[in-house]
Amino acid sequence: MTSAPACPRCLGQLRPPDVRSDQWRCDVHAAVAPWREATTAPEEALRQLAGSAAVPVWVPTPMPVHWYVGGVGWAGDDRTGARATALATAGPSPVGGPADMLLVAESPGTGLGARFAGIAGPDPNQLDTLPEAKVEAAGHPTALWPVRSPPDRAAFVGEAGGVWLWVLLWPADAALLLLEHLVLADLGDQQTLTDRLTFGAPTDRLGTRMASSAA
Repeated sequence: MTSAPACPRCLGQLRPPDVRSDQWRCDVHAAVAPWREATTAPEEALRQLAGSAAVPVWVPTPMPVHWYVGGVGWAGDDRTGARATALATAGPSPVGGPADMLLVAESPGTGLGARFAGIAGPDPNQLDTLPEAKVEAAGHPTALWPVRSPPDRAAFVGEAGGVWLWVLLWPADAALLLLEHLVLADLGDQQTLTDRLTFGAPTDRLGTRMASSAA
């Protein structure tokens, strides 16, 4: 099962396509790609997403020690395919205590990564600083630029596979994880990797569960 379609930028309710428009619409952000989160069977949702998404589905390979998948979500519909994907992972922070990391791939203009980063969207502001981190994405060194975000998190963005790649971490000092040569694989190219993933407790970082509880 999945959550009800919501705006990827604000989690607001959407008006579905009708005879006047073939797009999902938010009262605040107009036409958007509908955001959904897998509420049950995340393993199966991830397999289906890997086979149908129009953007990469990034997963660490190998997963950091004692880390697990805590959720999966996407923005898009059957007509357009997923224009954005989000994988939520969790585990021990390099400095102690629990940590969360979201990996987001999205087409420009979607606004999903900007919501997670806590910035006005839909895309990051001009990246006029030097990159501060690097990952390997689908076999390619990928620079990541810091994005100014609330102090409870660290947000980085780069480009991989022709779309935005966001790496978001809570708490902020969990960004030290990026010093450990993080390698990302696209499940769209390596779908068998899904069988090697460990799934654990659902996360609230994707936002849908938290919004539903507050409703």
